[in-house]
Amino acid sequence: MEILPKRFKRVEPAIPPCLLVALFLFLSPSLTKSHPAHAKPVNYPFVVGFERFHSSLDDDDYLAEGGMILLNELNCVSCHAPPAAHSARLTGVMGTNLEGVGSRLKPVDLEIMIRNPRFLKRDTTMPGLFSGADRDLDEVTALTHFLASKTYTIPKYPTGDVDKGREIYHRIGCVACHAPEVGFRPDHLPESTVVELAGLPSVPMNLADLYSRETLTHFLLNPHQHRPSGRMPEFGLTLAEASDIASYLKAGPERELPQNLTEALEADVAFEIDPAKSALGKELFVSKQCTACHEIQGVKKSIRKATPLAKLSTEGNPGCLSERPVGGLVPYYGLDTVQKRAISNAIARIGEKPEWNPLTKLDWRLMSLNCYACHERAGKGGPEFAREIYFSGIGENIHDLGRWGNMPPTLESVGAKLTDQWLKKVLLSRGRDKEVRPYMLTRMPLFREEDVKPLIKQFRGLDSLPPLKKSGKPGSAPDETLVKDCQQCHPLGEKDSENLPGINLALAPERLRDGWFAALLKNPQSFHPGTPMPVAFPDSEEPDTDILAVLDYLKSISKN
Repeated sequence: MEILPKRFKRVEPAIPPCLLVALFLFLSPSLTKSHPAHAKPVNYPFVVGFERFHSSLDDDDYLAEGGMILLNELNCVSCHAPPAAHSARLTGVMGTNLEGVGSRLKPVDLEIMIRNPRFLKRDTTMPGLFSGADRDLDEVTALTHFLASKTYTIPKYPTGDVDKGREIYHRIGCVACHAPEVGFRPDHLPESTVVELAGLPSVPMNLADLYSRETLTHFLLNPHQHRPSGRMPEFGLTLAEASDIASYLKAGPERELPQNLTEALEADVAFEIDPAKSALGKELFVSKQCTACHEIQGVKKSIRKATPLAKLSTEGNPGCLSERPVGGLVPYYGLDTVQKRAISNAIARIGEKPEWNPLTKLDWRLMSLNCYACHERAGKGGPEFAREIYFSGIGENIHDLGRWGNMPPTLESVGAKLTDQWLKKVLLSRGRDKEVRPYMLTRMPLFREEDVKPLIKQFRGLDSLPPLKKSGKPGSAPDETLVKDCQQCHPLGEKDSENLPGINLALAPERLRDGWFAALLKNPQSFHPGTPMPVAFPDSEEPDTDILAVLDYLKSISKN
């Protein structure tokens, strides 16, 4: 039986300011729900790279690095130009694509979001331009009419299965970033396993409450179309999978509201777009600097540059760092104390030559895209311990591999491990993870090409191992006997690929650099501590020659 929430009706247009306050108090901050769409938000802009790796305990120099993340992810650099030495790092990020926003959000939601974004999304990175005492509600109305006019046709997507959506959400990797459902227990867990609550704050998704089921399905199928920042990746969802997840996310508990607020929201007031107000809204979209973060077709981008970062003073938390809305064209972010301290420390050091080397460049990209949510490198990142139970696999022998059977692979030495061809395939195409690890249910998401393509060069520039060299002495004959022991765990091609717990060995010549392959076979524990994989050819006088023979054999079967 399908379970869908009873959505309260929404008044459109404006609702009284006193009831907006009530809406904020009752819908946003304090209700802790077990459903992931209702996970309790933080009370400041949520920036995942800052949230996980920085805190009030940091010294000023390290916290300044977190401030750089905030300057970029909050798009401060769109108005406050960074020095040339920082321009490669501080590129800024674009906000939500507002094409079609009138089809995604109700007019009343648009109005509230314009008035004060934190009313609807307490942890939003969107600043308020109408939060101050000088706000002009006629301008808010005009912008509401303009954005409500930006519509498109959303297909009639099928209703999904809530239970299937719950399973998919918790197994393909969504919970690496977003909150798991409190009380959900994956089927594969042994009875003795204790399910712990996630400790790290999760990337919020409370706007799922405002989207319709079909709109949410449309978003899940096309996240890059809606989020040009590229921070939300694609998971290669089928229509059925997207419909199932959308139905699950819309199946949260019904909101309980006070009577006066319920009556206001249930008022049946029609909303009709006023062309004159919409035209004024289009002008305001430019003059209010909305184009600094958002793009709309037919609206020319125009940004009046503010004081450059190098000339800003942060003493007394002025402007965007203010405790309360300043008004005018100064955006209000609602930053917390640690974020303000981080930004102040970053700006104080903005004139210094940055430590922008291959290591810091790679770390910046991995942190910006939140690759560390799933992958570990140099002792940094990887799934939070409490979330590891949601990374699962299939097959009778999957548990023989320990955590290597269900956890995303480490990025340690990945540039020395994978060929350029395979790195490109992993980063830029769908389904490649299932070729190698068909037993793993967690998926490698697909990011925008411009965001991940530089990783190929960055990994290769940092990681290297010497290639294999033949000694001239005869090694083992390149035939199937070389991999007989390997086949106890590793499939050769598609045969038994879902029943054996190891990686598909037939792909090794295409995937792996021979130097890394040799180093792994000679000392598996150095790459995967605790792995059950034994040392290859332990008694051989010429292990490199034998390993080359293995590769020659695997190349021969991969061509057939």
